[in-house]
Amino acid sequence: MLFYGHPVSSDSSSSSSSSEGSSKEESSSGILPADNGVENIGLAVFKGDKLVGKLSKTETLSNLIITDKLKSCRLSIPDPDDQSKAIDFYLTADSGRKIDVSILNGTPYIKFQVKMNGRISSINQISEHISEERINKIEEAVSHYLKIHLLNYLYKTSKEYKSDISGIGKYVIKKFKTRSELAKYNWLDNYENSFFDVDAEVKVRSSFLLTGT
Repeated sequence: MLFYGHPVSSDSSSSSSSSEGSSKEESSSGILPADNGVENIGLAVFKGDKLVGKLSKTETLSNLIITDKLKSCRLSIPDPDDQSKAIDFYLTADSGRKIDVSILNGTPYIKFQVKMNGRISSINQISEHISEERINKIEEAVSHYLKIHLLNYLYKTSKEYKSDISGIGKYVIKKFKTRSELAKYNWLDNYENSFFDVDAEVKVRSSFLLTGT
């Protein structure tokens, strides 16, 4: 599954400036036109002042979702009923995202939840009427797509880059009673040991169905 679009961030600088957190899958990807914003070409990843890698388009999309900076994006996923065909999707943020961090036996356990709205912008050779069962399949497919890419991004930035590019550390502060306890735990070193649980839900709103084939 490939991300083909342009993430549009609520902070326009996030499309061109770096934080911290590559995939070779997008080097030949087709690009869908964006309504606004600039084409996403990825972000540089730093740990401290050291460049440790870069984010691909899908990874940059994941970064924007997790940091709650994504307004909208376009992507293309395989049709769940026919993998040789594609569905073009336009996603918009819904109720934001939730992040919860627990420390289990000294190891960070991070739960991430996001909800988004979707509009189908095109499906090859589809009829004018789409059944509820068909819509449910599409919702499940795009939700699974986001979940897999978010998990890949989180594990790559934590295990490979060892960098908390998404700023998840701020959610662990409340787990410690004092600053000295937090400093002793050393979040930046422990983040690379994290485990993640992601719940992504995309709903196709009835007024956002098909805009054309």
